[in-house]
Amino acid sequence: MSAFKQVYQLSEQLYQLVSQPLAKDARDERIEKITSLLEKREQLLPEVQPPFTSSEKELFQQIRTWNDVITAKFTELKAQIQQDMIQTKKSKKTSQQYVNPYQNVSTSDGMFYDKRK
Repeated sequence: MSAFKQVYQLSEQLYQLVSQPLAKDARDERIEKITSLLEKREQLLPEVQPPFTSSEKELFQQIRTWNDVITAKFTELKAQIQQDMIQTKKSKKTSQQYVNPYQNVSTSDGMFYDKRK
């Protein structure tokens, strides 16, 4: 099979993978699959050389369309992960305040500063 068709198949698999709804539980597994497909496709891309036939040009247009969708889904996934990280930090800070409520209280009240030398 030609390298171009392999790139096409890998792009199709990526598109199908990111088009499926994503549960938070299976996010790590899905990211690993996506990473492996991207690595395989990256290794094959240097082997794709012009001149292209008309059918390969049509396949290339389909790959470009899929890549736009894949990129948009990656952006959404990144935003979800960032939101989860912010939420985790916030909940960690809140739970820490319940454990030690006087941790961030300043104790400068009632102190005497002598300005004389």
